[in-house]
Amino acid sequence: VYHYSQASLRSSAASKKGQRRSRSEEKLIRQEEERKHLEEEELRLAAEQLEREILEQKRLEEEERARIAAEDKIRTDNELPELLQILKMNRVSVQKLHKNLREATKWQRYMKCDGTPDPTIPQEINTFINLCRENPNTDINALLKCGRIILGLLDELQMLLSGTPSDELSEATADQYLQTIWNLQDLLSNINDKATDILLQKAIDLVDIETGNMQEVVNDENVTLCLWANFNKNPRFKGYDFVNNHVEFELPRPLAMCDIAVRILHTQYDHISCHIPLFQAQQKAFRNDTILIIEEEEPKSPQMEQTDSKGPKDFKSKLEMDTKLAIDEDMKRHRPTRTRSALSSSSKDEVLKNKSPSGERTPAHAMTNVELIHEYPSNETLDESIVDFNQYTPLGGVYYFDVLKLPPQPKIVNGWRIVQLSETGLQPFSYPLELAKESISSLGTIEERDAENHPVQPVGITIKLPPRALFFEQPTPARWDASGVVWRTDGIHSVTFDAETEQLSFKMDTFNIFTLIQRNYVNMPFQSWDIKPVAENEALLTVHSALVIVEIRIKELCQLCPISIEDNLSHIRGKWMTPSSLITCMINAGLNIFPGTESEKYVTKTIKIKQLEHETYTQMALVASAIAFKSSKWNLNCEQEDIILQACENLTGEAVDQDSWTLYLLRPERSQNLNMKESDDEWTRETNEHTEFYSNLYHMMRGHASDAALERILNADHLFFTNVNEILQATKLLSHTV
Repeated sequence: VYHYSQASLRSSAASKKGQRRSRSEEKLIRQEEERKHLEEEELRLAAEQLEREILEQKRLEEEERARIAAEDKIRTDNELPELLQILKMNRVSVQKLHKNLREATKWQRYMKCDGTPDPTIPQEINTFINLCRENPNTDINALLKCGRIILGLLDELQMLLSGTPSDELSEATADQYLQTIWNLQDLLSNINDKATDILLQKAIDLVDIETGNMQEVVNDENVTLCLWANFNKNPRFKGYDFVNNHVEFELPRPLAMCDIAVRILHTQYDHISCHIPLFQAQQKAFRNDTILIIEEEEPKSPQMEQTDSKGPKDFKSKLEMDTKLAIDEDMKRHRPTRTRSALSSSSKDEVLKNKSPSGERTPAHAMTNVELIHEYPSNETLDESIVDFNQYTPLGGVYYFDVLKLPPQPKIVNGWRIVQLSETGLQPFSYPLELAKESISSLGTIEERDAENHPVQPVGITIKLPPRALFFEQPTPARWDASGVVWRTDGIHSVTFDAETEQLSFKMDTFNIFTLIQRNYVNMPFQSWDIKPVAENEALLTVHSALVIVEIRIKELCQLCPISIEDNLSHIRGKWMTPSSLITCMINAGLNIFPGTESEKYVTKTIKIKQLEHETYTQMALVASAIAFKSSKWNLNCEQEDIILQACENLTGEAVDQDSWTLYLLRPERSQNLNMKESDDEWTRETNEHTEFYSNLYHMMRGHASDAALERILNADHLFFTNVNEILQATKLLSHTV
């Protein structure tokens, strides 16, 4: 009993002790739960507080954005209408100036008494053409003079077509001018052939005693005619070098015993490329895509006024719409479809066919301002051997390389000079010869034929690069394909180039018309640029392109600045001309700093909003009389909707110190100056303290300008503004400088 009671007591005490431990643990658990609850409550309160702070911050930011947007709207409401009005006034003033100039030119033509016909009067020009065709004069100098007159008439017609607005030039009149251009081109082709025929008919009298053959050269500032006639019939004869004219040809051996003549006619102007639609589209693309003109405002209805009150975006939309309308109007002014209405399909085919002995047409002066638009394959579908004018430009004129039948020569019989008359004119000599063709077919297997690299001997030609074109790389020869109306690079081989002597040699499968082509973007992208005022209403644009520095002086007209060393552009340097004429001359001379519409396919560029870029050029032109601008390295890496450039007031025309330049950030909604320098290592959007925002670059420059600079800006010549704007729009400096 005793032992049982002791055990019972110990068991009861142990159970009570376990119960006491359980209660303490429960207390600890409760305390832990309370602590966690407090922590969770504190976290919840902190999260709610943070959320309230975030919402408050968002509210403040939204209020700030609303305030800035309201200020932007106020600035836009005040500044953009003024800008539109300024651009409209400039446009009206320039249109009036151009109209007065056209009237003065028309009066000068009416009073002209130099014996040349008025190309706008059908009776006069038709009489002139008929008299030239029927003129029995055999004097070569007289023919060359007639050719110069024709070129002047062509230039006159082209200026009329390109410079006359559509409301002053009817469709019928424009078609008449185009038809006259084609007739004059055909006439010039006939004159070149006639000069060649006259020399060949008396070739026996011009035979060189040393060689026993006739080699004659006739030239003026537009044409160089090198003519060789085979009288010696030397089977070892290989070719002839016109040393003074830097032209040499290699005669295939089968022709050494034939009665033939070789003509190398070099025209300084391009007669052929004008027939290729894509070429003219490239020549004039900068006009259709870059000129910013503001259309006249129509009376607004209440609904339109309500729409205009919506804010700056509507003003931007209106500016963009006006710009598009102006571009469309400018495209209409060039009348791209008139060629089709001016010529029937049969007459076109006849003009494009060969009227020269080599199987190719010899047209006249290049129709620089007449666009020939019809269905044309895109560059994606072009054969690789076809010259793509989005990528290449023909330079230095055209070479007509022909082999001709030697006409019957005069004979002296009993003191009489007997001449066999022929009314057929120049006759082409077929090459490859029929015997050579038969020798090809006589080869047995295909392997035997392939073993012969050139069963028909090719014709070789060596020329010195033309003196009126600037080549920055080895040019590529291209031959004319009359059937396809394209330049091609196939059929030409064994090309060699001596950079020191500038001699280019190559061989062709047959005699053909050829030219030299160069890449359009050889001088792009640009390294840097700047435009600074030189005097009131005068500015100097300097472009550091990939290979050369280009300086253009801009006033009421534009000028490619002369340099101390004479180069291949001396014929256009220092001459004042309109922006469009200067751009065309520079492109045709090989100094192309004007990107095309598809430039991104061929050159590295900085992508920018197109409308913002156009507006920036226009506003730069408005203040170019007092403000200098310069490229910025930060413009390369910023966003697409940002444009960054340097600007500084400059009234002296002297060089600007590096520390004087200020960086400006331009966006579609506002413009502002940045709190950094071009030489800084890191980019920041931080603006200068106490800076003012403006809706556009023009008003920002006005706001920062001194009184003297502001007076220059407000009194800027309208024609000066238009010229600066057109040059800037054509060069596209903001997007093609890297």
